[in-house]
Amino acid sequence: MAREAYRSIYGDLTKLKDDSLLKDPAAGSDDDDELFELLLAVSDWIDRYCNRPFYPRVETLLFDGSGSDRLSVPDLIAVTELAQADNAGQSFNRLWQPGDYRLLPYNAAPLRPWGHPYAAIRSRAEHRNGGFTPGEANFRISGLWGYRRFAEPSGAALQAQADADAATITVTDGAQFRPGQTITPNAANPAISENSANPAISEQMLITAINGPTLTVTRALNGTTPAAHPSGAPLNILRWPPSVERAALIQTARIWTRAADFQPFYVDADIDTDVRLLLEPYRKPPSP
Repeated sequence: MAREAYRSIYGDLTKLKDDSLLKDPAAGSDDDDELFELLLAVSDWIDRYCNRPFYPRVETLLFDGSGSDRLSVPDLIAVTELAQADNAGQSFNRLWQPGDYRLLPYNAAPLRPWGHPYAAIRSRAEHRNGGFTPGEANFRISGLWGYRRFAEPSGAALQAQADADAATITVTDGAQFRPGQTITPNAANPAISENSANPAISEQMLITAINGPTLTVTRALNGTTPAAHPSGAPLNILRWPPSVERAALIQTARIWTRAADFQPFYVDADIDTDVRLLLEPYRKPPSP
């Protein structure tokens, strides 16, 4: 089974097989492909259960104008472009400048380990532009969406240049990484900042396998753009809210352990209590 991945996963195989969870029932790596895919499926389920994704993704979304100075948005980390259509043909002919708006709440800090996302955009009084004029899909916002983007230095760097289409990369210390981690070759939080225009959003890669200093990776993860990265570029690991990661690992371990070959746990019929308690603070109402 290939380790297919289309998004980040919350946790890694090393943590999953730790003695506090699975106690390594596979007694090696024979089941690692299945465990990897199950952790991916559980990560996807967590996003649906909480009605929000926790990984940062690059995307362009359309919104109906609110008719006021405030536009509610789903979890937002940074804006790269805010465009408005002033005509029925829906050509987005007006670009808002960074000074035209603010992201709310002011102190969300989605680039910090304790941060959370922005939930609204407010047009500034001195640059009102008429506010978010009412209309159907007349605002287009490109940016980085998700709960937060916190990148932690790994302590390793690229040992050789990584071409834009390379499926493997060579690093200075492969022991710093684990299969299932999302990495980005940049400074910990490069040029991307709250309320900044056109922030630098670097490529994300998902590690699917490790062989010494060689990492097998899924490139251009989460809507980012593939790029060549020079030798010596520092590599950083995206980190998730600890409760979310722990919930993903527990749920994956318990589903795996309840398989036919193992003694089942006796848990709640709908969702394990431990997992529910960990995720409850992060749930939000479904979008209308």
